Amino acid sequence: MGMQMEMSYVVAVVITGLVVVFLGLILLIAFISIIGAIFKKLNQKGTVPAKTAAPAAAKPFPKTVVEPAASTVAVASASDTDDDEIIAVISAAVAMMSAAEGKNYKVRSVRAVSSKASGGNAWASAGLRESTNPF
Repeated sequence: MGMQMEMSYVVAVVITGLVVVFLGLILLIAFISIIGAIFKKLNQKGTVPAKTAAPAAAKPFPKTVVEPAASTVAVASASDTDDDEIIAVISAAVAMMSAAEGKNYKVRSVRAVSSKASGGNAWASAGLRESTNPF
């Protein structure tokens, strides 16, 4: 008879534990859902809808040759096929890099990279593709 009482006590403790755990999980899910709904409403009130722009056609990025120099950033001998905006962005990036390192760099030329620039190395091509994919 003592064994029966102990077994019923164990069953009661197990069932009570399971009920408490599942009720706690349900309350936690409800709390997180309510907080999420509150923040969603706050974000909808405080934001202005942005205009969505159509994605531009993908163009290969030009290759830059950067060499240390004592003068400021300058763009020399850009071909007609290069886009002026891309050259300006590349020059700005080089200027920021040179300011961060305390050195002066100059962009001497900007030209498109051919698909065979990696020398046929599959790993180099994969790394180039991965690091230049648009978001």
